[in-house]
Amino acid sequence: MINDKNLDNGLAEFLGQKRALNDNVVDSIPFRTPERLTSEANASIDDFILMLSKVCKKVMKKMNVELKPDEGARPKVDQAESIDHPYIFFTITNCQPVKELKPRIRQDAVDLAIKDGEEELLQPRDIWGQLLRYSIQFNIFAEGYNEVTEVMKIFEDIIFSYTAYFKREGVKDIRFLRRITDSNFDLYRQKCSVRSLQYDVDIEKLFTRFETTIGDITVR
Repeated sequence: MINDKNLDNGLAEFLGQKRALNDNVVDSIPFRTPERLTSEANASIDDFILMLSKVCKKVMKKMNVELKPDEGARPKVDQAESIDHPYIFFTITNCQPVKELKPRIRQDAVDLAIKDGEEELLQPRDIWGQLLRYSIQFNIFAEGYNEVTEVMKIFEDIIFSYTAYFKREGVKDIRFLRRITDSNFDLYRQKCSVRSLQYDVDIEKLFTRFETTIGDITVR
């Protein structure tokens, strides 16, 4: 898991880099092969949603758009009433392993501690990982057609523009799947407009297993 302070620092750094690029306008840019992105952390699916929520809040601040990080949430208003500002909700429609049917070992590790100038061997541990693919549906609610369409376009741009930031924080990949009309929200359409976008998000889930003994059973 990534703590909130690291997320805020990483996002602030990324936004600074984007502003620096926007301030340097040139007539042409020579082509070069893009560098391979490497992650500096290991994000969970909950970390990704939290990062996306913070980015949406900053980018669409003037529109007062709110991405709720609570999975499966819906507007807390009567379905026949209009909403006061745009919302984005999400549901995880599917999660399954990619290539690896079960976790595989990534790293053997033995931690060392320095005590009184001497190295002290700590508990051996193994780090296991499994690549998981999450299918996520984002549901955008706004009062009218023009507003919901504008929020949808900006949201798509955010996913594209900030993919490098998400990958740097540990997300493996993000791909657009489809746009659908979800009949589950037909009642809300009496007073507001709804758009639904689906994405695939690849996340590597890590497990740490320590070598330990429970009674006469050695766990490794």
